[in-house]
Amino acid sequence: MWHTLGVVGCLTFGIVGCGGASGPPKAKLYPVSGKVMVNGKPLTGCSIVFSTATPAAGASAGYSGELDSGGNFTLSDPEDGRKGAAVGKYKVTFTVSPEAAKEAMMKSSGRGAGPGYEATSAPFPKKYASAKTSPKQVEVKAEYNVINIEL
Repeated sequence: MWHTLGVVGCLTFGIVGCGGASGPPKAKLYPVSGKVMVNGKPLTGCSIVFSTATPAAGASAGYSGELDSGGNFTLSDPEDGRKGAAVGKYKVTFTVSPEAAKEAMMKSSGRGAGPGYEATSAPFPKKYASAKTSPKQVEVKAEYNVINIEL
């Protein structure tokens, strides 16, 4: 009888384990914040994305944050909400919130926003909308990172 209880106990512990998640451990994240400016003015109504084609083991392919009214951001992992980003080099891109796109369209009245801009879609040069075309690359280090960006 004791032998049977011991086997059942081992099987139960083996199935339940220690309660940890399976898979590789999550990458250590380091704080990343900063400010984005376009022609000397804060970029607002957008999200900033740091993306990489080759994420490290346990790291996400990208980290993102919302730009506030002053152009300030703090990055987090969209997969699990943890604050920060893993060490590595990233391409920087931006996306426009639907509200900001509508506001830009109404303000522009079809007159355009100048060379390299699309008045109805983005308050930043369109090359920053894709990691393939964005010329901006940054590096996150194993420390508190303040990354200010001027477009």
